[in-house]
Amino acid sequence: MLKQFTILCIASLLLTACYGYDAPKKPKNLIPKSTMVNVLLDLNIISAFPNGDEKEKLVENNVLAAQYVYKKYNIDSLQFALSNNYYAFYVEEYEDIYIKIKDSLEVLKEQYKTKLDEEIQAKRKSKKEKK
Repeated sequence: MLKQFTILCIASLLLTACYGYDAPKKPKNLIPKSTMVNVLLDLNIISAFPNGDEKEKLVENNVLAAQYVYKKYNIDSLQFALSNNYYAFYVEEYEDIYIKIKDSLEVLKEQYKTKLDEEIQAKRKSKKEKK
């Protein structure tokens, strides 16, 4: 009985705690879902750069990752923040966006893996021919 009461109390607290939150208003300049996928994909890729040559080149050229992506897609940080907030409130929409990002990353991973494998094979072939 105590266990059921505890579960009921926790459930009612969760429901009442979330009751006051309203859905965000749809921004006038909402970034289209397909563009949002590309923006978030680019931000994920750039933020994944190791502390190697790629990151050093960005720093040397005074390129800030987020600003670069915003300029590429002709958006600003406020527009991105409002759009991101809007999509994040609707969990299914946001999940769909991230599924597309994940799929795109998998495709890119396979493309680069294939390219790397081809380069390795070419180097091995070149070494064999030199011997």
